[in-house]
Amino acid sequence: MLDIDGHYRYIRKLADRDLTSIALWDEDEEVTILSGKKFGQGSVIDSVWWQDLMTSSVRIGFAIQTPGGVLIGDAELEHIAWRNAEAELRISIGNKHYWSRGYGSAAIREVLHVAYERIGLQRVYLRVKRDNFRAIRAYEKAGFKKVAVLCATGRLAGETELVLMESLGHQYWTLRA
Repeated sequence: MLDIDGHYRYIRKLADRDLTSIALWDEDEEVTILSGKKFGQGSVIDSVWWQDLMTSSVRIGFAIQTPGGVLIGDAELEHIAWRNAEAELRISIGNKHYWSRGYGSAAIREVLHVAYERIGLQRVYLRVKRDNFRAIRAYEKAGFKKVAVLCATGRLAGETELVLMESLGHQYWTLRA
């Protein structure tokens, strides 16, 4: 999980230098079909989205990188409910060259380490398109369990169904033992 210097291997704090790559991935239809758009329509970088992510008390953003430090995606704990000790996970491997290579699973495990061991959450949940089998497999490898199937609303209404998955802190500790 942590390297010899106390740093994570696959995640780090997001930095301003990451914004250009994230914006490019946001224009890739194949990426956004799976993970959604961050900046809305057009190629203009939404500085409001970025500033909120960088300053919010209910969102924590992570850069996903290779062990060599190549930025390949981003993840976020969002909608953090401190009183309920829970948050929603969002993750995207934007660089398609790194799809299906285990980086997503590794990054998820490290984000869960932050969630449970560093900030004290008890539950992390996510919603994933029912036909996104690669993502569902990565989530299951990281210890997530399917909880329910939801009807999509908003921009996805009528287009697909979503699978609600969750990881519970006490199950995480059992897996780590």
